[in-house]
Amino acid sequence: MSKECTIVQDLLPLYEEDLLQLETKQFIEEHLKSCQACGHVTEQVQIPLPAEVKPGGTSKKMIRKITVKLTTIQIFFVAIAFILAMSTTIMNDNSGFILTYTILGAVTYLFYRSVLVTVLLAGVPNFIWNCLLYITDWFGEFYAESFSEALQIALTTLIIHLFITFIGIIIGFCIVKIREEN
Repeated sequence: MSKECTIVQDLLPLYEEDLLQLETKQFIEEHLKSCQACGHVTEQVQIPLPAEVKPGGTSKKMIRKITVKLTTIQIFFVAIAFILAMSTTIMNDNSGFILTYTILGAVTYLFYRSVLVTVLLAGVPNFIWNCLLYITDWFGEFYAESFSEALQIALTTLIIHLFITFIGIIIGFCIVKIREEN
């Protein structure tokens, strides 16, 4: 391949877009008439690309890797929510739930940007734990006289925890708005 061929092939994209000066355009056209190799390259450039590009194996691996990472983080959030539900029960005279559920609400909202997901992650584990604690005798004793009283305690506890979680959601929302403004 000669030096002229290299120059012509470098200029082909500009030639195809008709962005060259008249002299340069004429030089390329004369060269293409006399050089089969550059003529073949020009023909190849004009073949249209397929409309839909199929993803290769590397992109599938990347998507799978991201999915696994996000699933792991989601499982981590659910596990944290269950641990918090078990360790911060109101009936145990533990007021630590105020700070932990505020932080849980803020961090979960910042990660998911969804009030519904945050409420579900904070509320469902808490409600399940409270139902196990107050409605069953799994822990050796009943805490309530009847099923309805136990359910009422579990629901009241859930409402209090969700109220604290909403404070965390508000904090997370404010953090998002401050970041967007900056």
